[in-house]
Amino acid sequence: MSLVLNTNISSLQAQNNLTTSSSQLSTATEDLSSGLKINSAADNAAGYAIVQNFQTQIGGLNQASENATDAINLSQTAGSALSQITSNLQSIRDLAVQAANGTYQASDRAAINTTVQQYLQQINTIANQTSFNGINVLNGSSSSLSFQVGANVGQAIDVQLGQGATTAQLGQVSEVSTGDISGAFVNASGASGASLSLSGLSITGANGTSYTFSGGTAESAQDVVNAINAAGVDGVSAAVNASGGINIYSSGELAVNGASVTGASSASSGAGFTSLTASGNTLAFGASGVGTAASGLAATGVAYTAGSAITASGSLAGGDVLSVDDANQLISRVDAALTQVSTYSSTFGAVQDRFQSDISTLSAQQTNLTSSQSSIQDTDFAAETAVLSQAQVLQQAGISVLATANSEPQNILKLLQ
Repeated sequence: MSLVLNTNISSLQAQNNLTTSSSQLSTATEDLSSGLKINSAADNAAGYAIVQNFQTQIGGLNQASENATDAINLSQTAGSALSQITSNLQSIRDLAVQAANGTYQASDRAAINTTVQQYLQQINTIANQTSFNGINVLNGSSSSLSFQVGANVGQAIDVQLGQGATTAQLGQVSEVSTGDISGAFVNASGASGASLSLSGLSITGANGTSYTFSGGTAESAQDVVNAINAAGVDGVSAAVNASGGINIYSSGELAVNGASVTGASSASSGAGFTSLTASGNTLAFGASGVGTAASGLAATGVAYTAGSAITASGSLAGGDVLSVDDANQLISRVDAALTQVSTYSSTFGAVQDRFQSDISTLSAQQTNLTSSQSSIQDTDFAAETAVLSQAQVLQQAGISVLATANSEPQNILKLLQ
């Protein structure tokens, strides 16, 4: 190898290697001190972009989990209030059952009604004042709420709140009220002996549940009521009314087909109760022949077609127990209201379960994304300390070798001596 003065190749090589080892040492020191192997986009451009996207998703998932927790808290608030409304409804029903007893006078029912009205007002108070962060959740003013339960647009759950639990929003029932049906139980001469055959009497109530009587007879309005109540048609109940007829209630749509008269004189036998007729808002059973056996029945007004559906209407608002009929109707409306509140409570309970499931799912997603982010971004201390040690040795060796290389031109002086 030639000995030259102007160009020291060994020194240049040593400098290049020292620069490389210095860079490695600097990088290892930064990675170990920060705990990150990607401290800027320059370290790993693709990895840096991926890590930033992961961080965005992780932050969104964390907030979504908090949103779901808020939704659970809202549902629990509504559920607690509905429990109180249920308690008030049960108290109203107990009082209505008491007022329906024939041993009470008008003044007694008026006293009972005073308490009933207080419970009805309390239901309205609870429904109108139950709120979460200023959002009323039980009076129907908030038709629905959307909860963001994901990191991205559209990942939301809608909770319907339009039902409402005020007295004006609870207790819708369908009702058929007959006039006096005592004429169904007398024969042509006006003496007892005729009866109402329940065979063919068909009632369709809530959720389309239907029951058709295949036999049995009734000798009084109370017998008809007892038979209907014993049939167990979903949401349907019956009671004797003040007119000597019967009231039939349903928490859903109600349809009735009539029965027939048996045991009457030959002149009126076969007169069937196959339709209902309406007089004002009152519906009365009417005989298809309006024969002698049906002389005691109202048969005027607009005809009700047998089997047609009557839509549920009305509410608890304005309900009272000032008469036996009013008490019986209130019992039916409270039963319908209890079903509505129970369904509403179940909805909130299901919502809580759903959001709790979302929280678990979000937590798993967040954990997996964090793990992936860590594998790309975080420093592997075991590997990086090995790099640091290597870089330190190389740097020290490089400095030593550079010093040697820089001293080589001194050999020229020896040649000149």
